[in-house]
Amino acid sequence: VVSCETTYGITLRDTKEKFTVFKDGSAATDIVESEDGSVSWIATAAGGAGGGVAFYVKANKEEINIANYESIDIEMEYTPVENKWNDAAKNPSFCMRILPWDSTGMFGGYEDLEYFDTPAKSGNFKYTIKIPSFFADKILSSSDLDSILSFAIKFNDYERGNTDGDQIKIQLKNVKFNPKENAPEDKAFDDGLRDSQRGTVVEMKYSSRDYTVKESEADKYEKHAWVYLPAGYEADNKDKKYPLVVLLHGYGQNENTWGLSNKGRGGKIKGYMDRGMASGNVEKFVLVAATGVASKNWGPNGSGVDLDGFNAFGGELRNDLLPYIRAHFNVKVDRDHTALAGLSMGGGQTISIGIGETLDEISNYGSFSPALFQTAEEFFGKVKGNFKEELRIHNLYMTCGDADTLVYDTYPSYVEALKNWDAVEFMKEYTYPGGTHDFPVWYRGFNEFIQIVFKNQKVKEEPIHADPVEDPSDEPVSVDPSVSVEEPNDSESSSEDEPVVKKTIKHTIAKKKPSKTRTVTKKVIKKKNN
Repeated sequence: VVSCETTYGITLRDTKEKFTVFKDGSAATDIVESEDGSVSWIATAAGGAGGGVAFYVKANKEEINIANYESIDIEMEYTPVENKWNDAAKNPSFCMRILPWDSTGMFGGYEDLEYFDTPAKSGNFKYTIKIPSFFADKILSSSDLDSILSFAIKFNDYERGNTDGDQIKIQLKNVKFNPKENAPEDKAFDDGLRDSQRGTVVEMKYSSRDYTVKESEADKYEKHAWVYLPAGYEADNKDKKYPLVVLLHGYGQNENTWGLSNKGRGGKIKGYMDRGMASGNVEKFVLVAATGVASKNWGPNGSGVDLDGFNAFGGELRNDLLPYIRAHFNVKVDRDHTALAGLSMGGGQTISIGIGETLDEISNYGSFSPALFQTAEEFFGKVKGNFKEELRIHNLYMTCGDADTLVYDTYPSYVEALKNWDAVEFMKEYTYPGGTHDFPVWYRGFNEFIQIVFKNQKVKEEPIHADPVEDPSDEPVSVDPSVSVEEPNDSESSSEDEPVVKKTIKHTIAKKKPSKTRTVTKKVIKKKNN
């Protein structure tokens, strides 16, 4: 069915409709929806994060199953804005960005389908984007379902010679999703959860000040944060307390960056928490997504570029943020049930500030693609200078893509140093093959982190038995507490899914067969992560 009134638009299974703009999920100016069905906008270069517009796949905002489709045809016109384009820049480049059901927009939970370059500086452009056979599996691994809510046409200004602020005007005319031969009908979205199994997201405001100057000279203000409350959370039930995770963003970002929201389905990380907690793989906790800039430049909806504000965040975390959360939400206040995690600059803050300055408040950490500006030796010196007594780190998770040109150079040496640090009881690290400094790495990292944080503490106190290594079952093993097992050497524990367990058992029993020792270790790890 093709409407005679619609010259341009989106075609899906022989039905053509006008484009429906996903306004909250877009990052562009001068968005114009024309009577002929086309949509135009201006996208701006921003250090590789060029803007664009997101569109719902269906006007009724229902999802499709990407596994049912083999390609996408697009037609658009583009032209650089006069006096707003670096003449030395390459011909414009774009990206078809796919937004799954749990996305909150083109920068909040996405998978890039293809980057494509245009043949001229301006013109009318038609292109067919092939959907690889593995792409549906990629969506599944990220979002658990292959349901696609929307897509975005993103201006690609990464390493193209553009200057920040360069602008380009795009007019999208036609998009057509081409189904595979004999493809089944798209299924209605169903993540298998009941409403009672879903957490809620609320907004929070707390008082703070500018920690980059003396307190007497500091501006005081209220800061905004997002709070995830797990299913079953009751504000009036003060007897039921939950662990706490504080989540930080990166440079040039803010508390909205992770996509946690009280709109739509709440964002990708909400889906991870809902599904993980409903299955029992994730222990229920309260999460606060905050802005890690402790200065008057924090926002609201700030750009997160104040380095002094980033470096001063330890004062706000200790004096303002943690006390407010503990006073206004039902959370456990001890360090063993408090965690700090973050991406990029926030990953660096997790190490340098979380461990370096607030180790007496927090004992669980997740660092994703951390931006680290001091050597490991300088970091250890900072910790020893700030904390005279030896405080244990119960859980430490780290991840980074090996194609990350921004931070990977410093990553392996830091990981090795932390693995060998006596203060760390439990550590898991994952190097993402081909991963860049981007959300696919950070979302995977977050999802893995929440499955180990808080949960394995219960197991650390349990003894480990060396005898029933032949038993393939997943049942817990009860044993004599005097028995201990050798830790595996590096070659035995190199799997990407195996964490490093340290300092929890003594080396008092020699291995009879290497395979048996590895099996025991894996059984312990499996129990810790389930």
